[in-house]
Amino acid sequence: MIELSIRSRLTLWYALVLLAGFSIFGFGMWFALKQRMLAGLDARLAQRMQGVRVSLGARADIRSRAQLQQELTEFATEIPDGTLLQLRDHAGAVLLPQGRQPFAPAADRFRTLTAQMESAGETWSVLVAAPLDEVSAVMSDFRRLLLLLIPVVLAVACAGGYWLSVRALRPVDEITAVARSISVQSLSKRIVVPRTGDELQRMADAWNEVLDRLESAVARIRHFTADASHELRTPLALIRANAELALRNPRDPEEYRRSLRDIQAQAELMTTLTESMLAIARADFEGFDMPVEPTDLNQLVAAEVEQNQARANEKGVRLSAAPGAAAAIVKANPDGVRRLVRILIDNAVRHTPPGGAVTVATEYGEEGAVLSVADTGEGIAEADLPHVFERFYRADAVRGSGSGFGLGLAIAQAIAQVHGSTIAVESTPGAGSRFWLALKT
Repeated sequence: MIELSIRSRLTLWYALVLLAGFSIFGFGMWFALKQRMLAGLDARLAQRMQGVRVSLGARADIRSRAQLQQELTEFATEIPDGTLLQLRDHAGAVLLPQGRQPFAPAADRFRTLTAQMESAGETWSVLVAAPLDEVSAVMSDFRRLLLLLIPVVLAVACAGGYWLSVRALRPVDEITAVARSISVQSLSKRIVVPRTGDELQRMADAWNEVLDRLESAVARIRHFTADASHELRTPLALIRANAELALRNPRDPEEYRRSLRDIQAQAELMTTLTESMLAIARADFEGFDMPVEPTDLNQLVAAEVEQNQARANEKGVRLSAAPGAAAAIVKANPDGVRRLVRILIDNAVRHTPPGGAVTVATEYGEEGAVLSVADTGEGIAEADLPHVFERFYRADAVRGSGSGFGLGLAIAQAIAQVHGSTIAVESTPGAGSRFWLALKT
């Protein structure tokens, strides 16, 4: 199968449309010209027939065929094509032209007009005719002119159309060249947008938007990979160091058990990190499978607060639930919301000093049931607020302190988005933070 370029296809379609247009125009002109010329002949024939009628009406003294024949013969000699005037009686006998064979006007050679007239006491059939030679000659010349001009005009128009298509699609070639030169190592390149306000500008803008998203995605992947490697390096190094120390010299069973406990703790840490990374990856590429059902938000919050009470007490933090006055029945995935609440509670308890308080509240708002987790902890600096939901992001004050991996809030945000919501945060450094989201009822 022959593959044509866009330029060739545009030119071909342009030629076909133009040919169809010229054909319709040429046929219309040919038909209109022919009808106009035939109308002119009909008008002349009507004038001649009227002349015959006037000639007979002006001679009331015509009493015989001989007088009638003489009168019409004189009339015929005074008009063009007088020989194409024919007079017959009711029996079909020819009275005029006198002494000649009556002509038989063929439909393709003559235009005719007939009428009935009374004279000399009889009814006569009058026929006037005009030759179509002139019409045929003009139409033949016009047809040859169309057959000659249409191919010439079509060729010139196609050449011009191809040149215009080349010029119009030149920006596409430039866009293609730039797109081919862009690789993962050069995602910062952008397509020069032709400020023409047409489809090419919209296409170039769309390409640049795709490149922006792609560059952002690749940057997140690189950042994610670097942070994951950094987070995994420490527990792996500790596991290896403990194992090497345990194997270097003979030790008593208690020292071996202590080394194995350290290895177990680091392995659990790596397992938690790996599970969080897998959750983030699934959210990015597959999404969370979270079918919703009517869920009692107050009951769910109370259960999570009770489950995390021991950890809060161990740190000396007061953890409490503040359910709303009305039952908060929302359309949500219970496991997903439970995990989200657990992440927010864990984050709040971790950053609240002993003696502080964490409150998990539910209430009805304009957008549905609102779930919030507020603490009286260290708060979040204003510069860090836009980044708290980014993966592996931790504020400088706690970075490297071992307080989490910086993935919990990213997972919570992904769960909220599955429920058609987003988590918002408001915080004052030194006074605490409040995370909240709205769920549909």
